Amino acid sequence: MSQREHPPGERVVLARKTPDSMVRFQWTGAEPVGVDSTEFAVSCGAVWEGDELVTHNLLAFEHNVRHSVDGFLEETD
Repeated sequence: MSQREHPPGERVVLARKTPDSMVRFQWTGAEPVGVDSTEFAVSCGAVWEGDELVTHNLLAFEHNVRHSVDGFLEETD
């Protein structure tokens, strides 16, 4: 889905925990290119809500992912 389909404030699920599987989580396909670990996603502003890794502002999250190489991340709350 494009970022226009997810306005700020909309809950977007990026990944789900899969405790019964060999992998610890499964990406949903909504994660931006460049997100390769749940730890990195959390550092960019995603949060765990139960078994789901989510963002409530996909535009700000994508911005943080793109600018993470700069060493500067904005607060997404």
